[in-house]
Amino acid sequence: MAEAPIRQFPRHWAVLALFTAAAAVAVWQQIVRVPIDAPMWGLMHNQVDAQVYRLGGYIVTHRTQRLYDGALMNDILPFTYTPFAAVIFVPLSWMSPDVMRWVWTVAVVAALLACVLIAFRLMGFRRDWRVWWAAVCIVLVASCLEPVRTTLWYGQINIFLMLLLLWDLGRPPGARWKGFSVGITAGIKLTPIFFLAYLLVTRQWRAARNAVVALVVTIAVGFAAIPADSWQYWSGTFIDANRVGQPDAVSNQSINGLIGYLSGARTPSTGVWLAVAVPAALVGLAVAALAYHRGKTLLSICLAGLTMTAVSPFSWGHHWVWIVPLLVLLLAPALTTSRPLLRAAYLIPPLALVAATFIWISYFPGAVPDGVPWVHEVFAIGIFLRPEPPGLLRVLYSGVYVWIFAVTTVLSALWLALSDDRRVG
Repeated sequence: MAEAPIRQFPRHWAVLALFTAAAAVAVWQQIVRVPIDAPMWGLMHNQVDAQVYRLGGYIVTHRTQRLYDGALMNDILPFTYTPFAAVIFVPLSWMSPDVMRWVWTVAVVAALLACVLIAFRLMGFRRDWRVWWAAVCIVLVASCLEPVRTTLWYGQINIFLMLLLLWDLGRPPGARWKGFSVGITAGIKLTPIFFLAYLLVTRQWRAARNAVVALVVTIAVGFAAIPADSWQYWSGTFIDANRVGQPDAVSNQSINGLIGYLSGARTPSTGVWLAVAVPAALVGLAVAALAYHRGKTLLSICLAGLTMTAVSPFSWGHHWVWIVPLLVLLLAPALTTSRPLLRAAYLIPPLALVAATFIWISYFPGAVPDGVPWVHEVFAIGIFLRPEPPGLLRVLYSGVYVWIFAVTTVLSALWLALSDDRRVG
């Protein structure tokens, strides 16, 4: 695989000014348009998933109940992760909810910054102060994209998993212990096991072996710490997709969810889902493998991440955090050309990605959450949650992330087929 060329971030002041302006608009969005301290809907006024993680860790140490028997919060939120995940969440149980909220949020933002910096490195940019500044600006802009904002709002774990995968899989072939992140992330949350298929189709045999070993270790740790719960989970609970959410809900931003939502079937046909998802997975992996062997490492990893999320039986909007490294990838051509008109044209794809995943806020007067009488409007922060449009727009809105996956995969395949460029990018 070819080495990445060393690229210099543009030195022109106007480029950094544009990044700074975009970041300022994002900060305005979070502070003014969506008040950060707004009850219920403010960025720091939920963290419910992080609280479930904390309670899972508490159960491991205090054995107050079985981990997978019923809901842990609000009578509707069960623990859906592996026994190993509950073990690594134990330190969260040592913190008060308020302390944990801040620790978790700061850690998520730091992990996102690390992901952006890794993406710039994989695109060949020399890490100077300009790249650091651009990365901070991208993190602020990303906070206004639905997958990232809901990750922060819910206190979700997906950015940490993405960081592990980007860091490890972005290392050179043959790097020591490469692939262990796939096993570790799959040992926390099952869906990253898809990256084992990615390692196989890209013929990274040692990394695939390392992934399997790491996954087995996580399962063994779970059995050693909480054997009864581990047996319950691995003997059947892990395949119960209904514990995650209702498959036909518009919030299920996967191929399965799109089929269920458009067909009106409360439980989408497994046969129809497989008939679409299996070919989609094969195509996504094939294009990712082609990108890998062409030396396009970041594109390859992004395609695998997008494919994994699209073909999963259930994918919330916040599972699609892979759009952040994809955004860096799409920005790179505009940052490496010296022709103003071409730079403007290159900005169209990243702007389209931002528009599709932006927090397009809708107001539903009268939709007041129970027990929160001072909240008078609901912020629907994903375009797929906006008031339902008619016709074709309904199809596009309701499955916006599936279409992002499809368009990215098709255009990547065409570009790779037509391009003779063998450099990393």
